Amino acid sequence: MSDSMGTKEASELWGYSQSTISKWCREGLIKGVNQDSKGSPGHIPKNAECPKKTKNR
Repeated sequence: MSDSMGTKEASELWGYSQSTISKWCREGLIKGVNQDSKGSPGHIPKNAECPKKTKNR
């Protein structure tokens, strides 16, 4: 079991598009994100909190 998730899983969990999650990762709004050498979001910690109020809740 991994302790990180991708943008798709974060998107489903938080109720925002994958592109929005990726943008937040690039902007440093999600704490603990590890990015690969090309700058694309790699791993978002499963315990990371959505930087915005979620749409789903």
